Amino acid sequence: MLKHIVLFQYRETTTAAQRQEIEDKFHDLRTSTRGGEEYILSIESGPQNSPEGLHHDFEQGFIVTFRSEGDRNYYLGEPLIQDPRCYDRLHHEFKEFVSPHLKPNGVLVFDFPVQRRSHG
Repeated sequence: MLKHIVLFQYRETTTAAQRQEIEDKFHDLRTSTRGGEEYILSIESGPQNSPEGLHHDFEQGFIVTFRSEGDRNYYLGEPLIQDPRCYDRLHHEFKEFVSPHLKPNGVLVFDFPVQRRSHG
């Protein structure tokens, strides 16, 4: 299993309604398919609310869970995958939709494989 964390910094001109639309469209990706099957296990999201002051102006976060790196790579698409037949068209369209609402360098992505640890 693999976790894909996405953080957004919005432009000052992005309204609350637009932010909600972005969140809704991101969650709509959950129903996207690969080979006729849904391939995203889950999407979680929420606003930044840490009191530590270390959020670096990132305002909203998403955690996407995939079964495998292959599913994550299918989701990512460009620039990793160049052939549009081999990546998620809906995610590609979402990236184009959200881009004008984000500050320059206003997205941070961090992926990691889930490691199960035993106690003891």
